[in-house]
Amino acid sequence: MDMQRNSIIAVILLVVLRLAIGWQLLYEGLWKLDTLDSSRPWSSAGYLKNAEGPFRDTFRSMAGDPDDLDWLNYDIVAARWDDWAQRFRSRYDLSNDQSKRLDKLLNGAFGTVDGRPVYAAELTSLPEGVTNLRDAARVSDKNVWYDPKRKRLYVDGKSHLKDSERDKLLRIVKGRNDAASKQYEKAVQDVYKRQKRGIGYKEKLAGALRGNPDLLGVQLKPYADSQRVGQKQQYQAMLARHENLRDNAETHFQWDHLQSDWRKIQSLRTEIIAPVKSLETEFHNKAMKLLTVNQFEGGSQSKPWSMLRVADLTTMWGLAILGTLLISGLFTRLAAIAAAGMLFSFYLAMPPLPGVPEIPGPEHSYIINKNLIEVIALLAIASLPTGRWFGMDAWFRGQKARAEVGTAST
Repeated sequence: MDMQRNSIIAVILLVVLRLAIGWQLLYEGLWKLDTLDSSRPWSSAGYLKNAEGPFRDTFRSMAGDPDDLDWLNYDIVAARWDDWAQRFRSRYDLSNDQSKRLDKLLNGAFGTVDGRPVYAAELTSLPEGVTNLRDAARVSDKNVWYDPKRKRLYVDGKSHLKDSERDKLLRIVKGRNDAASKQYEKAVQDVYKRQKRGIGYKEKLAGALRGNPDLLGVQLKPYADSQRVGQKQQYQAMLARHENLRDNAETHFQWDHLQSDWRKIQSLRTEIIAPVKSLETEFHNKAMKLLTVNQFEGGSQSKPWSMLRVADLTTMWGLAILGTLLISGLFTRLAAIAAAGMLFSFYLAMPPLPGVPEIPGPEHSYIINKNLIEVIALLAIASLPTGRWFGMDAWFRGQKARAEVGTAST
């Protein structure tokens, strides 16, 4: 009698365990899927980039660019923006006017004079006593010049007017109050502002990567101070040194030092990459403002396929589907084995093994952690017919048995 009572209790607890794990997986999967419609969709990138253990390189490679070095490569980022703009045109079927405005947003809103990209401001004449801006202000006539025939003050659309050059141009009329001097001062300020507003995002990208505040634009100037020439090289050198130290680390002291070193590397990475990511976000937001209400209601643009996107969607849908199967008791054993495999991959990404850095956070484990315990529980569920005790597997089994009885009776 006691054995029978204990068996019933064990059956009930195993079914409850299956339901609990299924609910946890389902909720986690649905929560992640729900973020896809938000401004910050869930991604496994952070988890993969910080992977540890013997399979560290494998998991980090799934992130595509584990150290975010591509963000510091102008050609790669510019090509990605070109590809995004092309897909944006196709996705929302932009008009010619919208397409031109998008191109100016990306490449610059300059005009052309004799085939040369320029920004211009009206100017009747130069101030009294000034015949040549290059000699009067000590600025290059390749960057700024005056055309007396067109009565325009021009700034080159590619080399631009730097802050220091603008100040030199204004210094010519400092203290003067005559009409010609005021008109000249206004023209200098106007062409400078048009240049700032018209700088394309590719040029801002170049400014961010080269540490040139003059190419960043007014709204992003706070980031200019964080972009210093040589930071990319410093970041790459720190990464190389860190990997070398990892290969030779043996003691707890060395691993602790590596963790401290890694935090410094991540801090530097954020410092130099944040401006570029901010530029990309701002470019996308401004492009969205070009759309009409009808175009905007068409939905958001899908992301291009990558190894990371495949890993993210596989994780989200895998959790939701396997959780549903475990709760419903359908294909229970197969679902439990598949779920155990998925959770074991999570365990391998950050295993609490000897010689592996301890995972940051409140949890402290050694060899066995929560993921591995759940893997063992799922394998126990897979070894028993819990779906036949309570679940859809029991219903299908009953249907099959009735069909066999009906066949035998005939």
